[in-house]
Amino acid sequence: MTAYDRTPFLLRLSIRAADARVELAASTVLDKVRHKLSISELPLPLPIDQWIETPLGYDFSIVGNDELDPDVLGLARPTLNQILIHESLLENEGRFRFTCAHELGHCILHKAIAEELSDAELPRSGKASAIEREADRFASSILMPLDTLAQQLAGVMRDHQLSKASIEFLRGDDVRTVWLWRRCILPALCNTYGVSRAAMAYRFRELRLPGQRRVLKPSMISLMVAPEKAIAELPLDRITVRDGIPVLEE
Repeated sequence: MTAYDRTPFLLRLSIRAADARVELAASTVLDKVRHKLSISELPLPLPIDQWIETPLGYDFSIVGNDELDPDVLGLARPTLNQILIHESLLENEGRFRFTCAHELGHCILHKAIAEELSDAELPRSGKASAIEREADRFASSILMPLDTLAQQLAGVMRDHQLSKASIEFLRGDDVRTVWLWRRCILPALCNTYGVSRAAMAYRFRELRLPGQRRVLKPSMISLMVAPEKAIAELPLDRITVRDGIPVLEE
């Protein structure tokens, strides 16, 4: 037996009670898709733009400036089951898919609240309304389903020969934590789920390990979403994995 224990391990992730309603709404939509398409496993990344029309049955259109102002990313008309997405987002797959899911969230969650809801800013500022934050949470929940994330995260860690003990470094606040997320986890999972680094980081900020421990500290978000040049001076190239644990070499 080598020093690195290769025994497969299973992570357990959960959500806060405050997010349960939105998480359940997203899970219910995914169950509906599974049933209508007769599939047992969800394809990743989820083809959310296709599913909005079939099998979910919404009127979905990609439009130009003649129907949406240039600064409007998307628009939902919940009472009409209609979603419009600005064609400029086709240049950014992650933002396009998140906006599609965000507008779907309005249609699912806010039919009784407003006839029309537009999305003109991503990511949300601190002044975003509760409705917009709910739609963001719905988009995160449906694009990055909770029942798939634990398995995918564990798989990435095994690919990098990281042991279960290194989970605690995910929750840290030093250079090893930055290395784990920026060099190992975020690149792989963003590719798997077809979302931006910011979207994935914010999703993990809301998730919990057993004992309601945060997976990712809110104080680390700025380093997770910063451009590469902003972390260039960190000694990430000096991190190695030893016995399944990230170590900063002297």
